[in-house]
Amino acid sequence: MNLIALIRQHLPALVGRLPVRYQQGKMPYVFFFVVVVIAVLLTYALISPYPYAVVSFSSLAFCLALLLVLVNQGFSLNWAVHLGTGLGALILFYAVWAAGGVHSPRLAWLLILPLTPFYVIGRRAGTFWLLAVMALQTAMLVANHLGWVQPFETGMAHVLSSLVTYSLVTCVLIVVPLMYDHLYRQALEESRNYQRELELRREELEHTALMREHFIATVSHELRTPMNAILGFNALLLSRVQDKPEALNVLNHTRQSADHLMTVINDILDYSQLQTGELVIQPETFELRLVAEHAFELFKPRVESLALDYRLVLDPTLPVWVHTDRHRLMQVLVNLLGNALKFTHQGSVVLRVDKLDAGVTFSVQDTGIGIAKERQDQIFKRFTQAENDTQTLYGGNGLGLAISQKVAQLLGGEIGFESEPGQGSRFWLRLPLTAAAAPLKSTEKQHHLLQSADRAWTFLVADDHPVNRLLLKQVLQNAWPHSVVLEAVDGQKTLDVLRAQTVDMVFMDMVMPVMDGIDATRLIRQEPLARISQVPVLGLTANVNPLDLERFMQAGLSGVMLKPFEPAQLFERIEQLLVP
Repeated sequence: MNLIALIRQHLPALVGRLPVRYQQGKMPYVFFFVVVVIAVLLTYALISPYPYAVVSFSSLAFCLALLLVLVNQGFSLNWAVHLGTGLGALILFYAVWAAGGVHSPRLAWLLILPLTPFYVIGRRAGTFWLLAVMALQTAMLVANHLGWVQPFETGMAHVLSSLVTYSLVTCVLIVVPLMYDHLYRQALEESRNYQRELELRREELEHTALMREHFIATVSHELRTPMNAILGFNALLLSRVQDKPEALNVLNHTRQSADHLMTVINDILDYSQLQTGELVIQPETFELRLVAEHAFELFKPRVESLALDYRLVLDPTLPVWVHTDRHRLMQVLVNLLGNALKFTHQGSVVLRVDKLDAGVTFSVQDTGIGIAKERQDQIFKRFTQAENDTQTLYGGNGLGLAISQKVAQLLGGEIGFESEPGQGSRFWLRLPLTAAAAPLKSTEKQHHLLQSADRAWTFLVADDHPVNRLLLKQVLQNAWPHSVVLEAVDGQKTLDVLRAQTVDMVFMDMVMPVMDGIDATRLIRQEPLARISQVPVLGLTANVNPLDLERFMQAGLSGVMLKPFEPAQLFERIEQLLVP
């Protein structure tokens, strides 16, 4: 064992001095084994008493040395092993034949011939040479039985060579497996190191993905917070200028642009959700024509300075009201129109909405640059654009169509295109839309919802953004004129207010300094006073991370709504919680 440990200790240094071809994998062991065999053959050439020994053993040693040189020059290792084993078998067969056949100790060398093919090439090669050796031994037995080979004659001249033969064969049978056992352990250790590297890499990728999700959630939260104020105050102004057409028109355009910006913000989330398969839809009933018109109108300022025929064609038989995800439909239409205008500098861009038996088809036809045939099968893949220089020339990131295809599938439809290079493209979206019942008007809905409009509720708004608190206060006092709206800038202040006076309902933001909404809600539910622990707590947050929302709900919320919120939906939720 000390010898083996010594060999293992100095083996790397020895390997480093070998020719390059013999420094990888099994090659060092092949080299050392062949060198040992050559040394043994030369030793036999000196000590063997037989007259044929010098020529036969020296010739085999020379052939093995030549094979080493040829392998170093690029000759196939497998063929070199077969040739060397074959030559060894012939020389040994001749030596055994001349030394008494099956009675000769030289026959023991045939035992180790299959070892090299087995360890270097594989089991099949080892089995082949094992069968070959057994055939040689059988032939030698027959030759002895028929008297073709005379029995081995004992004598003092054969003592040394016989001792060397048995000793070397015994050593080879032990050392060769030990050498390859070391090779196996070395390969196993390399495999384990590689596995550890892969595990570290996997952990790094998981951390990167987690940081990406955190970044997207943070960006979404920071964008949704001001959008909550913009959309909220826009809704308040709309309710107060119903008798002023010009102001109403301006605010409606503002609302459309804000809705489009919310679609862009949602696209930021869609990139992450598209990878994890978590894109969701939120169906609602809306006027189909208005959505098509809004999408069309968004690009009118852009085309005013262009010589383009920009048109919207609506089928008169279209259903007035439909039920699907309005924002997602708007998202796809805006993407298709934006792409058409981006690649069309002259001619026309036409948005058509047609009623078909199976639903509604939206199509965007342009006379732009078109899409090359060889790139058409890649157009809906993420980060893929029709040409390699498309992003440089026209901008974009290649995500829009991939998201649009997924949205179309979630809405129960399909998306496709036809295109000819240099002649333009036609992208179409087919959705299974049918006529839906018209919803209650906003005034009727508000009248229906506000059963407690004359009640003097005491509300507590917990939010660290003063604009958000002001917006919610205005919305609540417009709906409940006799109500009192208290304010708190963090979770700790919220607890202080609740302990000081009775509150009918708390509106809790999730992300706040000092103490966030999750911890504050949990502590509210743990309060010993029933008037505090049982107060309805409605979460209002711009954080759309599913895990955070789940933690928020588990803290003890009575419900949760995302910012920006619809006032009508907020009123409905409030009365569900307060009116028995």
